[in-house]
Amino acid sequence: MRRGARTKIGSSLPRRLGCAVVALSLALAPASGAASEPGAGLPGAGLPGAGLPGAGHKEQVLALYQVARQLLEDGRIAEACAVLEQGRTLDPTAINLLLRLGECLARAGRTAGAWNVFSEAAAIAKSSGDPRAARAAALAAALEPRLSRMAIAVPAAGAAPGLEIRRNGVPVAPAQWGQALPVDPGTHTIEARAPGRKRWSLVRAVPPDGARVVVAVPVLEQEPREPPAGARAAAAPGPRQQAPAVLTIAGQGDGDGGWPAQRVIALASGGAGLVGLGLGAVFGAEAIARRDASNRGHCDARSRCDAAGVALREDAQAAGTASTIAFSAGTAALLAAGLLFWTAPSSAAGAPAPARRAATTAAAAAGPGAFSLVVGGSY
Repeated sequence: MRRGARTKIGSSLPRRLGCAVVALSLALAPASGAASEPGAGLPGAGLPGAGLPGAGHKEQVLALYQVARQLLEDGRIAEACAVLEQGRTLDPTAINLLLRLGECLARAGRTAGAWNVFSEAAAIAKSSGDPRAARAAALAAALEPRLSRMAIAVPAAGAAPGLEIRRNGVPVAPAQWGQALPVDPGTHTIEARAPGRKRWSLVRAVPPDGARVVVAVPVLEQEPREPPAGARAAAAPGPRQQAPAVLTIAGQGDGDGGWPAQRVIALASGGAGLVGLGLGAVFGAEAIARRDASNRGHCDARSRCDAAGVALREDAQAAGTASTIAFSAGTAALLAAGLLFWTAPSSAAGAPAPARRAATTAAAAAGPGAFSLVVGGSY
């Protein structure tokens, strides 16, 4: 048994060395040049219209054919198909090489590729009157029932101007949209793109043995556009500047039962404080409304916003700042009013003093990030 094993290894070793030598010669062979037997053993040699650009190409195609045949015998199908594809690039009219390539692709499960190669070989052989046309056509016909097909459906509403469909990176012509075209079994990536629209893609698996798959391309969404500065200001205006609230309190001071001027000023300060609290509530509600508006389709849960969402968030922040300042100033004014009112002296008893008219004015104004409170009077 060991001797037999040695004999088997010894018989296959020269063939493997031969393949390695041939592959090395491909890298060193010139692109053109003289050959001792230009047409000897070349697949498709001697056929009308099957000539190659030069004898060097003929040698390379023949060498590739022999390497691929050895790889097929060794069960290295993927490598054999790659080698035959190289030979097809050098001579796309070599009938024997095309038939061998179709056989290789069929063994690799690439039925659509094999069917295309057999059909191509049949057309080339038929145009040159080669009898191998019948064999190539028969091989293509035998594969046809096993072909898996994919149709890419594009609705009329989704056909945006400039729409482009690609399958596995290769453009699909509009004339082929909706057609059940042969494809190899396995996964396929379908992409759709158009100017001004969001790109769409889908990975779809196609089963073998005559499967039928339909991929529906949806209507592509519009790409978001950055609004101009004027449009942004009109679409998402910030909090409006509130008109100053003016409170005027007038009364008799220090005479005829009138209040002391300090208490009159305390009342004015208290009124201004109430105005500040009211403005703080208004700006607080505005901030909440802007924040809620940004969360409705403009910002996601991770606070990633489009242009309109960014503007709404900025307005909400400014309104919140104004609300905080207004509440703080209003509270301070109310505290000051209480202090002034309770510390004011009462009217002195005795001879009546000449009546003095006391007038007090308080003005409060608030805007994004600012609040002012002015209290003044005369008595």
